[in-house]
Amino acid sequence: MKSMLTHEAFPGERQNLIAERLATHGRVLAGDLAQEFKVSEHSIRRDLAALADAGICKRVYGGAISVAPARGDHDAQNQQADRKNSLGLAAAALIKAGQHIFMDGGTTNASISSVIDHNLAISITTNSPAIALELEKLPLADVILLGGRLHKATGSTVGLTAIQQLSNFNFDLCFLGACAIDAIKGVTAFDMDDAEFKRTVVSRSGQIVVAATNEKLSSIAHYQVASCEELGILVVERDAPAERLAPIQAKVSNIVVAS
Repeated sequence: MKSMLTHEAFPGERQNLIAERLATHGRVLAGDLAQEFKVSEHSIRRDLAALADAGICKRVYGGAISVAPARGDHDAQNQQADRKNSLGLAAAALIKAGQHIFMDGGTTNASISSVIDHNLAISITTNSPAIALELEKLPLADVILLGGRLHKATGSTVGLTAIQQLSNFNFDLCFLGACAIDAIKGVTAFDMDDAEFKRTVVSRSGQIVVAATNEKLSSIAHYQVASCEELGILVVERDAPAERLAPIQAKVSNIVVAS
């Protein structure tokens, strides 16, 4: 339902409502907001600037886009375990015998690694020591761990050594970690070195899979990784908000919904 705000509304009230729009839809347009709130686009641009300064959004041409929540501590991440386990089951079902797979670091990909079929004969390369330990439980899997500098925030190796080692591989399937995904900006990451590593992985992979929790949809992080068109499959939660998912569906050819 349209807001009843007029041009006399306090800017703080408008900004709260704009923040709600961003949380629901992931993206807002200055022209639409100006028409809805009956104020000038200049006023809306000031509102968006204030929200951007508060870390709620990032300004883009014509409006603003939601900023993905920063990577939390391990306790906060563990609260999402059930959701990520569902994503893991749906993503692991994509793996076929005989494939060489790259498994990027991250808690969602860790969930995937924990539910891979033990009867599959596969090769898996990862830059995550924790994921490598989980993969070692697979009796028919050949597991390769990349070396390099350990990135503390992700628990994965990045940097020149890890990137150079990637030149020796061609992956059938890559499970790419994503901090955020947006229809226009694509997959983005919070750390520059992590993003550079991920871009190299994408260049060495035949098919890219991203498993994303709801809050990562229609949001953006700081560094570019890959366009939506480069993704082969996006795995989402069964209650993924339609407002956030719909723009991405037009760009990604295959959406898998976790049960």
